[in-house]
Amino acid sequence: LDQIAIQDGPKAAFQCLKAWIGTNGVTLLRERRRTCVQALPANEWMLVVDLQFEAAGEDVTFGQTPFGLFAVRMAKSIGVRDGGGTIRNSEGGVNEAGVFRKPARWMDYSGPVAPGVTNGITLLDHPANPNHPTVFHVRDDGWMGSCLTYDAPRTVAKGTPLRLRYALYVHDGAPAADALERCWQNFSRTTLIDFAENAKKR
Repeated sequence: LDQIAIQDGPKAAFQCLKAWIGTNGVTLLRERRRTCVQALPANEWMLVVDLQFEAAGEDVTFGQTPFGLFAVRMAKSIGVRDGGGTIRNSEGGVNEAGVFRKPARWMDYSGPVAPGVTNGITLLDHPANPNHPTVFHVRDDGWMGSCLTYDAPRTVAKGTPLRLRYALYVHDGAPAADALERCWQNFSRTTLIDFAENAKKR
C-alpha cells in the first residue's frame, strides 16, 4: 500500500498513504500523511504535518508511552547539555528541569549553529489534537517530541480515524516568548486536512 501525491507552488506539499503491517503480514492501520512546507520571510520556514490513522480491521491501540508520533532531534550544538542551547515552553518552563513531561501549547529549542549564529525550532501542538495541550518529552541532549499517549493508551476504533496536526517553525535567532505565542495562535486557527476531500480533487 503506497500512494503518493505531490503539490508544488507557494506551499510545497507531499501526501502519502502507508500501511502499518503486523508480524503476521496483516494490515493493522492505514496512515494518511500530508507534509507541507511554506517559506517564510528572513529565510525561515514552517513545516506542517497532518496525520490520519484508520483501523484496517479490528480496533488498534497505541500503548501508553512517554514517546509519541512526532518528534525532532536537534543538532548537537543546539543541545543544552552538549552545546549552548536553551529550551522554553508556552508555560514559562526553561530547559529539561522546567519542561520535561509537562503539558504545553508549544516547545522551543534554540541554540548556536555556528560561531555567533543562533537558530532553532518550535514544535507546535494543534488544539484539535485529542490530548491538547500535549505533554512534551524534552531532554537537554537535544530530543524534543510530543507525547500522544503519555497518560493512557489511545485506541483507534474502526470507522473513527485518529487525526493529528503538528508543526515545526524553523526560525532565525531565539524569538521572544510572545512572538512564539503569536506563531502558535496563527497555527491554532488552521484547519485539519480533509483527506477525503483531497482525494476527490485528485
